[in-house]
Amino acid sequence: MRKTRRTSRVGESVREALVEVFRHDLKDSRFNLLSITGVDVSPDLHFARVFLSGLDEKETKALVKDLSEAQGRVRHFLGQRIRLRYTPELDFRYDETSLRANRIETLLAENPPRPDDDDEPESEPHTETDDES
Repeated sequence: MRKTRRTSRVGESVREALVEVFRHDLKDSRFNLLSITGVDVSPDLHFARVFLSGLDEKETKALVKDLSEAQGRVRHFLGQRIRLRYTPELDFRYDETSLRANRIETLLAENPPRPDDDDEPESEPHTETDDES
């Protein structure tokens, strides 16, 4: 989804409202362990993709699935908390950014960069000279 100043502002307000919905309106305490890492809103403000992360990958993916099933209820509570002409449809996704970052850090730890050999002078490429005597 394309980012503009308006969609960024609306995405941030949707994120803040969803935090309040998770904290106060939904009665499931498991949602308190979720972190909303980002919200991407479509340019027409009708769709919002919500990225979630948590401590346990399997549990977080299960919670994302539960939220997707309860999307209508979450959208209802969201509509009560934000002032938009149209409450966006929500698409909950598991945010894999932290997993990718951990994977990259693991790969870097396993394969440390080699030190550069700056102390040795670079050898000149061998060129043949014409010996016409």
